[in-house]
Amino acid sequence: MKKYEPSLSKTDLAEMRNLDRRLTEALSKKDLDATMECFWNDPDFVLMLNGTIFRGSEAARAAIKAMFDQNKAIDVKVTEITHLPSGDGVVGVGTATYDLQPMEGPRKLMVERWSDLRRKIDGKWVFVLDHTTHLPE
Repeated sequence: MKKYEPSLSKTDLAEMRNLDRRLTEALSKKDLDATMECFWNDPDFVLMLNGTIFRGSEAARAAIKAMFDQNKAIDVKVTEITHLPSGDGVVGVGTATYDLQPMEGPRKLMVERWSDLRRKIDGKWVFVLDHTTHLPE
């Protein structure tokens, strides 16, 4: 049996890395509009954060805004990622570290594992599903 070894073209891989960079920069700047530009602006967009499902871009916007409002500073670093082609999309699986400075209380490091589905919609790559789980401290 032949082993399945999916790979992306250099162009698609560069676009995935650009999307990852745009999202981490927007989160680190607490830029809500730039963050939301990385996600599909549609009622069918799904964001899962630690077991809570947010359906639609407006619900996702509210959840992300709440995170921004709870922290004076956020620094996000992707520590590893794999991009796999899947039909007309790309699945991303990875780990990121959030260095958080809450409005009150001590600085906190949070490690996140995620999987996502990305598609090119209207000529632009966006996340259409984003599932994150924060690892226990």
